[in-house]
Amino acid sequence: MDALLKDLEIVCQQLLPIVATVVLILLCVLINRLIKFVTSLTKTVDNLETTIKLVDTSLEKVQTPLDTAVKVSHTVDNVHDSTVENVKKAQEFINDNMDNVKNYINEKIGKEKKDE
Repeated sequence: MDALLKDLEIVCQQLLPIVATVVLILLCVLINRLIKFVTSLTKTVDNLETTIKLVDTSLEKVQTPLDTAVKVSHTVDNVHDSTVENVKKAQEFINDNMDNVKNYINEKIGKEKKDE
């Protein structure tokens, strides 16, 4: 058993530098690719800056018509509210004066019957 452990120790001592070298090479490749990716990402973000400026300019141009639409919408809301209020007032007036209207119509009908 001792001989086996000593043989494994010798093998591990020889394999450890090889495995460490392979791991370091893979790590260097990974870091290299990461640097290329970050550089590419930086270029892409720089290119997007001009696009964002163009979009911002376009949004500023669109803002004026949107403001006009909002004003028109508020005006329509105000007209609607006024109309609803006036219709309610007319309804209340008619309900309050229904008896007067009935009496007036009955008087007119009664006069027409007498005239015939």
